[in-house]
Amino acid sequence: MRPLPRRVSVFTLRQLSRYLPKLSSNLRISNFDSEAVRARREQALIRMLFRTTNTMNAELTRRVRTRGWSGFQLSFPRLLSQIDTDGTSISEVAKRLGTSRQALSQLARSVEQAGFIERFPHPTDGRSVVLRQTQDGRRALMDVLEVLDVIESDYASRIGHSKFAQLKQLLAELLHEIDPGGELGGR
Repeated sequence: MRPLPRRVSVFTLRQLSRYLPKLSSNLRISNFDSEAVRARREQALIRMLFRTTNTMNAELTRRVRTRGWSGFQLSFPRLLSQIDTDGTSISEVAKRLGTSRQALSQLARSVEQAGFIERFPHPTDGRSVVLRQTQDGRRALMDVLEVLDVIESDYASRIGHSKFAQLKQLLAELLHEIDPGGELGGR
């Protein structure tokens, strides 16, 4: 068999490379099994962690509000959990949450208007702003920590205290391996 001329084979490869992703995508879509995909998605660790976090956050918000913090919103724990007790710069909180400073500033404005945090100039960097809890914010933080203890105790009673302690220990071990400095999480 005689080889094809070089020009023809290059053209064919280019043409094939242009249509191969579309072909591959169409094959995957035509074999799409909704139930199998849903089952696989539900078993993904990230999905389970998101669902747990969202459920816990909703319960936390509901219970904190019953303690008199009616201005406490569902979006607040995401920010409040990243502010160190002595304050944290907006840039650092944004880094921990994996978001932009601009997006974080919008959330911080809402939390500030509710009276839980305040902004003040960074002591050594004139361009930076630090967030810290107000007196109300510190009182709310103490209530949040008490509520979290109650919620965790409830979860532990559902699956067993030993299993719950093991779950927390395994997550702590995993975090130590994948995020040892706590760079993407709060301290």
